[in-house]
Order: sequence, then C-alpha cells, then structure tokens
Amino acid sequence: MEIREKIQICEVVAQAILADGQITDSEKNFMNSLMDKYELTDDQKKQVMARNIGDDPAQMVKGISGFESTNQLIVELVMAVAADDKLTKTEQNLLNTVAEAIGVDQSDMDMLVKNALM
Repeated sequence: MEIREKIQICEVVAQAILADGQITDSEKNFMNSLMDKYELTDDQKKQVMARNIGDDPAQMVKGISGFESTNQLIVELVMAVAADDKLTKTEQNLLNTVAEAIGVDQSDMDMLVKNALM
C-alpha cells in the first residue's frame, strides 16, 4: 500500500473519531497506534490530525482503491468507532457515507460494526 493511501486511511479514521465532537483516551490511543503502524512521520501525523468537522468522508476516500486498501480502510474505521465501545449517530452516518463511496454493502458494514462492539 502506498503512503498516500495510508495517510488517507488515517485521515478518514481521524474524521470518524472526531465526528462525535469528543475524543476518548481509547480513541486517541487507537489513532496514535494506527499512525505508528503505518510509519507516518511527525509532519504526516500533523496533516492527518488537521481535520475539519465538516470534511466530506466521501471525498476523503477518493483515490483509495484495490482490495487491500479498501479492506484496510473498513477494518480501521470499524475498529476506530468501536474503540470507545459505543457508536454515535454521527459515526454511523460517516460509516454509511464511506461504505457507499467505496461500494461496500451497508449490511456488511453494519455486521462488522456490530461484531466490533461486542
């Protein structure tokens, strides 16, 4: 996976974490671990965290393609929204938007989220 896609995945995950307007310690730890896993530089980490609450997740996922990248995006997103053991309406809306933008069936996304929250 290219670094550009790793950064985009992290940006979408950061957007999901920020969607409900609060960041828990578990979400912060998840985000930091993800950026470390993808070996982002400090400048790239700053870029990732420079989110605006109104950023459009459908636009943010443009350019993420191929099975590996889209699968990784979905996995990381689901794990991020489950990090605090609850799913808010804004997080659900973001997941729905991303699923539609990358062609993932909504029922599949719902099942993944449900399993992650168990």
